[in-house]
Amino acid sequence: MTTRKFAFVRTRPSRLRERLERELNDEQRAAALAGEGPKLVIAGAGSGKTRTLTYRVAHLLDTGESADRIVLATFTNKSAREMLRRVEALTGGTTRDLWGGTFHALGNRLLREHGALLGYRPGFSILDVEDQEDLLRVCVTAVGVKLAERRFPSPAVLRGMISFAFNTAMPLGQVLSVRHPHFVEWQGEIEGVAAAYAERKRLNHVMDYDDLLANWLRLLRDHPPVLALLGRRFRHLLVDEYQDTNLVQAEIVERLAAAGNGNLVAVGDDCQSIYAFRGANYDNMRCFPERNPGTEIFRLETNYRSTPQILDFTNDSIRHNRRRFEKQLRTPNPSGEKPVLIPLLDPYEEAAFTCERILQLRDEGTRLADMAVLYRAHAHAAVLETELVRRDIPYEIRSGIRFFERAHVKDVVAHLKVLGNSRDETAWRRLLLMLPRVGNVRAAQIWEMLEGAEDPLDAALAEEVGRHLPPPAFAAWTRFGADLERIRGLAESAPPDVLIEAIVGSGYRDYLLATYEDPQSRLEDLEQLALFAGRYESTERLVSDLVLMGELYGQDVERGAEPEERLVLSSVHQAKGLEWDVVFLIRLSEGAFPSPRALGEEEGEEEERRIFYVATTRARRELYLLYPLMEAHARSGLLIKPSRFVLEVQPELYDRGEIDA
Repeated sequence: MTTRKFAFVRTRPSRLRERLERELNDEQRAAALAGEGPKLVIAGAGSGKTRTLTYRVAHLLDTGESADRIVLATFTNKSAREMLRRVEALTGGTTRDLWGGTFHALGNRLLREHGALLGYRPGFSILDVEDQEDLLRVCVTAVGVKLAERRFPSPAVLRGMISFAFNTAMPLGQVLSVRHPHFVEWQGEIEGVAAAYAERKRLNHVMDYDDLLANWLRLLRDHPPVLALLGRRFRHLLVDEYQDTNLVQAEIVERLAAAGNGNLVAVGDDCQSIYAFRGANYDNMRCFPERNPGTEIFRLETNYRSTPQILDFTNDSIRHNRRRFEKQLRTPNPSGEKPVLIPLLDPYEEAAFTCERILQLRDEGTRLADMAVLYRAHAHAAVLETELVRRDIPYEIRSGIRFFERAHVKDVVAHLKVLGNSRDETAWRRLLLMLPRVGNVRAAQIWEMLEGAEDPLDAALAEEVGRHLPPPAFAAWTRFGADLERIRGLAESAPPDVLIEAIVGSGYRDYLLATYEDPQSRLEDLEQLALFAGRYESTERLVSDLVLMGELYGQDVERGAEPEERLVLSSVHQAKGLEWDVVFLIRLSEGAFPSPRALGEEEGEEEERRIFYVATTRARRELYLLYPLMEAHARSGLLIKPSRFVLEVQPELYDRGEIDA
C-alpha cells in the first residue's frame, strides 16, 4: 500500500475577530464590521480613525475578499503605507495586490492601463512642479506675452492659478477676479498661456498632477465600458480624510461606487475641513448622504487624546458652526486643568512668557518635543523665534522656513543693506535679479558698472545704467531707481519700520505679487517684519541683528540637537493630525485669529472656527490660549480683544490667567 499525502488547511476561528472585540470600542467596531452599501464614518479628533479604517480593510480580507478588489485612497503615501503595514500585521498576509495610495498614485496606475483611450501612450511622463513651471515659461514665450512695466505672473503663480481653477471647477477668469485681482488686466494672456500649456502637455504625452485626476474622471465620464469594468473590478472603496477631497476626487469615487455595488466608505471629520484654499470642498462630506442614498452614518465620538476639560472647551466652540454633523466628543482619560486664557502686554511679552513657561515645564519633566506652539499665520511666530534664539531653546518649524530666512523677508532686508552699504554686492545682485529680463549675466554686467562708481547707489540713480538694458528692464529700472531715491530720502530721518513699509509699498510689491504663490500671506509677514523693526531706532542695528540671528538659527543643528530635544513650532494647518502634551496657541486675538482675509470669503468664519477647533484638539494635557493686549509698537494705543472664538465659549469652561508682576 502506498501512502499519499494531501495538503489541507483546517479552518480555525479568526483571530482577527478576537482582536476586533478586544481592541476596538463599540463605535469603532460597528464601523469596521458594517455591511455593504455607502457608509459615512464621522471620526472626531483623536477617536481612532486610522485604527478603524485599518480594521475595516483587515476584516474584508479576513472574510474572503480579494485584495485586488479593494481600493484605499489616502492623501499621503506615508499614511497609505502605514495603514497597509498595519493590515498585514493584523491578517498575516500581504497587501501587495490591494489598490492603496494617494488619488494621484491610483490615477497614474489606471491611466497606464486605459490612457490610450484618451490619446496617451502607456509610457506618458509626469511633470513635477519644476517641470510644470519650465513648460509654463515656454508657453509664456510662445504666446508672445508683451512684458511691460506692469509685471506678468511668474510660472509658479501661473501654476497655482491653473491648478486652483481645476480643483474648484472655477473658470480661470473668476479665479483671477477673486484671488488675483491685480492680474485681471492680463486675463486674455493668462488664458492663452493656460490653453497653450494644456495643448503642449497633450502633444508631448505628459501630465501634471491635476491631469492624473482630470483624465481619470474623463475615463469614467466619456468611456462607459471602462466605468463598468472598474465598477465590477473594485467591490470596496475606502477613502480617508474625505473632508479634504475636492470636487473631482469626490466625483471619481462616487461614480466608481455607483457603477459597482455602492460599497463606498468615506471616513473623515467635517469639523476638521480646513483646506478650502487648496480646493477642498466642505460639501463633499456634508452632503454625502444626499448624494449617496441609503448612506449609513457612524460616529466615532470617544476621544483618547485629550482631557475632559479640553474636550468640553472644544465641543462648546465648534457648536457655533451651523453647518456640521452633530457629535459630542467624550473621553475616558482622567481629569486635568481647564484651558487657560492669558492676556499679555504685547507680542514681546507673549513670546517671553511662552519661553519662560516652556522652560518651567521642561524642568518639571515635559520634553520639549512634547510641547508645541501653534499659530494661524507664519508671521505670528516672528517675535517668538527671536526669543527662542535668545534663550537658546532648540526648536524646529513644521510650517516651513524660519521667519527671517524666508525669501521675501530677505528681499526687503537686501533693500535695507544697500541703503546702509551701497557696496554690498550680494544685496545688489538680489535686487537686480528682481528686474524683468535680468538674469545672472546681466546682473553681473550692471554690477560692474556700479562698483566702479564712487557711490554705487548714486550711479544706480543715474540714467547711464538704464541705457544698457532692454526696454522691459529699462522701464522697471526707471521705477526701481525712483523707488530707491525716495526710500533713501526717508532713510535720513525715518525709523526702520517706516523704511520697511515704504519698501513694501514700492515697486517691490508688484514683484512680490507676480513672483510668489501666496502673496497675501507674505505681505502679512512683511507687516510683522515692520512691527518687529519698530523696536529699533537704527536700521544698521536692525540689519546686523537680523543677519546674526540667521547665524544663530543654525547653531542648534551644529550642536547636534536631536529632534526629540526640540520644541515644535507650527501653523495650525501643518499641525493637523498631530498631538502634543502641551499646546500654546499664540496671537489668539481679533485681527489675527480669525484671519481678516478669510472672513471676507463665503463661509469664511465657519472655516476659521474649524481651524481653531483643529488647533485646540491637538493638546493632550494642557492648553494655553495667549493673546497680546496691544500690537508691537502700535501707534493707535487701542487695546486688542481676544479672539471671538474664545469669547463665545462658556466662561466656566476655561480659566483666566494673570501674570505676577
